[in-house]
Amino acid sequence: MRYWLFMAAAIVTEVIGTLAMKYGTHHASHATGLAVMYVMLVLSYTSLALAVKRIPLAVAYGAWESLGLVLITLCSAWLFAEDLKPAKLAAIALIIAGIVLLERGTEEAPAGGDHAA
Repeated sequence: MRYWLFMAAAIVTEVIGTLAMKYGTHHASHATGLAVMYVMLVLSYTSLALAVKRIPLAVAYGAWESLGLVLITLCSAWLFAEDLKPAKLAAIALIIAGIVLLERGTEEAPAGGDHAA
C-alpha cells in the first residue's frame, strides 16, 4: 500500500509542476512558476523511484504518465479554460481503460523484491 501512496504522490506532484509551468507563463510570476515546476518534478521522479520498488515498472510508468496526462487535461480545462471536446473525452476514457488493462495483466513484485533477481 505504501508504494501506491508513493505512486499517487508522483502523479500529483507531476500535475502540480506542469500546471505551475503553465500558470507562470500566463502571469507575471514566470520565475516562480518555473521554480515550483522544478521542485515538483524532482519530488515526482523521487516518488516514482520509490514506487517502482514494488510496483512493476510498466504499470508505474504507465500510470504516472497516463493519469498525469488525464489530470493535466482536466485541470487545464478547469483552470485555463482549455477546451474539452468529445475527442479529448474519448481519449481520456481510452487512456484510463489502458491503465486498468495494464495493471490487471501485471503482477506486483514480491515484498522482498528490493534487489535484482
